[in-house]
Amino acid sequence: MEPNIKIEISHSFLDWDKDEWNRLVPADSLFQEHEFLVGLEATGCIAKSDWVPVIVTAKKENTLVGILPAYLRKDSYGEYIFDFQWANAFHRAGIPYYPKLTVAVPFTPVTGSRFLLDPSLDNGDKQVLCDLLLTKLKEFGKQENVSSVHILFCKEEEQGFSEPAGFAPRLSHQYHWFNRGFQSFEDFLATLVKERRKSIRSERKKIGETGLKIQTLTGDLIESKHASIFYEFYKDTHSKKWGQAYLNRRFFEQMVETFKHRLLLVIAFHPNGDPIGGSWNFFRDGYLFGRYWGATEYVPNLHFECCYYRLIDYAIEHKMERVEAGAQGEHKFLRGYETVPMYSSHYIYHEQGRDAITSYLEKEIQMERENIAAYNSHSPIKSLREG
Repeated sequence: MEPNIKIEISHSFLDWDKDEWNRLVPADSLFQEHEFLVGLEATGCIAKSDWVPVIVTAKKENTLVGILPAYLRKDSYGEYIFDFQWANAFHRAGIPYYPKLTVAVPFTPVTGSRFLLDPSLDNGDKQVLCDLLLTKLKEFGKQENVSSVHILFCKEEEQGFSEPAGFAPRLSHQYHWFNRGFQSFEDFLATLVKERRKSIRSERKKIGETGLKIQTLTGDLIESKHASIFYEFYKDTHSKKWGQAYLNRRFFEQMVETFKHRLLLVIAFHPNGDPIGGSWNFFRDGYLFGRYWGATEYVPNLHFECCYYRLIDYAIEHKMERVEAGAQGEHKFLRGYETVPMYSSHYIYHEQGRDAITSYLEKEIQMERENIAAYNSHSPIKSLREG
């Protein structure tokens, strides 16, 4: 297929047709859908945080068959696979670490396809296309004097696709919930050890006793007012954590306008009718992704109810395969989320820097494998704990 492939670079998601783009996006990678990426760009969220799109595309006979959405970065904030120590080491050695190139979804620590490829391709053609896309991206990086290229939260097979291009693999972990054919929430609880079953039942009972009204909304039940409500929740969370609020009000409004079919909102109301907290989530087919949480007042266990238990309820009712609730997560682990590996790949242009980081990553991978095994050996899920 190689002689017929045309590889180009563009710098705006607005340049692309939605249907042509989305044809290449798998169901478990909805944050690569055109509406989401355009939402980040059109509302100024990525420009404000210095994510400059570098969109590598492949066309065969005028048909889009491959996309590698990357970004030119001047820092590492909003990526969640941390390389600040690498940047400091480069700085101490007198070598610029920024700019760099990052292949990821901005502000979204969720595994998904980073190479968007025509689904009709076999593995051999996928490898050829990945090679072409990466070669173009590396050439662009060299022209821009970047230090490195980073493919974050990719799928395991994509890590393999990038290795022939000189990318070093990296391993980290998150906590995901898997539907093991459960028919009810109690069915799920039966898989946990006794003390965790008791604790979760107690947390849900206490929420039920507060008098709060909690709704789960999808589709046309989501209205424009919910964008403003959740932006206030989101803003309040970041102000309390002294973190950077990457998203603005217009982004939430645009998601309701253009991406409502992917939204699932869980919102809690005070007995007087005022909204006081909730979670903003996305779903497609069998996959549910928790993204943003916030509350204007503290209610014990409300976070767990809105961010974990209501999502599990929904996933069981709709026979969904998996719930992912983002980065971090000791609280998730204790509530029946399994520890799973996260994959990334890294290319360093500087030869000595590449050798040092590759050596470090080899040791880190072994440590992460041991960590994942150790976490799951102490899981509240009985089958994981037993082996």
